[in-house]
Amino acid sequence: MKKGLNRYVLTDEIYTLLKAQILQHDIPSGEKINIDQLARDLEVSNIPIREALSRLMAEELVYTVPFKGMYVAQISMQELDDMYEIRKELESLAIRKALPQIPEEKIANLDQQMKIWSTSHPAEDEDKVALIAEMNQSLHGLILEYCDNLALRNLIHVYIDRIQRYSSLFQKGMEQQLLQDEWNEHMLVVQGLMARDTVMAEDALLQHLSHSHQRTRGFIC
Repeated sequence: MKKGLNRYVLTDEIYTLLKAQILQHDIPSGEKINIDQLARDLEVSNIPIREALSRLMAEELVYTVPFKGMYVAQISMQELDDMYEIRKELESLAIRKALPQIPEEKIANLDQQMKIWSTSHPAEDEDKVALIAEMNQSLHGLILEYCDNLALRNLIHVYIDRIQRYSSLFQKGMEQQLLQDEWNEHMLVVQGLMARDTVMAEDALLQHLSHSHQRTRGFIC
């Protein structure tokens, strides 16, 4: 860690670092967080670490056991099911609010980018994961950008991050077919956006999230 940083900047950096480690399972589910060791490793005081952990606790990525300490939240099938149930409701609202607001050129650019991605056949698992992340950011990010509700946008981002912790479990050995399925589902949503058909776009989005839910469940079972 860089020394001499503003405390709030330092807290942000530690928060970002720890969150990434939790989402990618570099800090495993259920593991106790050794604050003193983290402070030594990062060469900082305990204060910004505790502040960063408080933010992660608010996102339910860590929890406190009285008189024992802080732990990384356990993953569970029930939590995954609950999160997808809530995310589908939230994103349904977001796409209904966003569709009338998204400029034509933004949708056209997304359509063009999707067609470029359709010819991509990355060989490495990391490249496949990166491509899916790009598609997700381009489509879901566009919807959230124009949903005209900051609280809704922030809440959806929380659930996207928490679900990412589950989907990262199957990054190794990802098959090309999964990438193709993701592309097909995204493209149906894009077609709904292009047609300015709210029902078509929302139905396609819900189908995509339902399939994503089942794929993630299948890798955890």
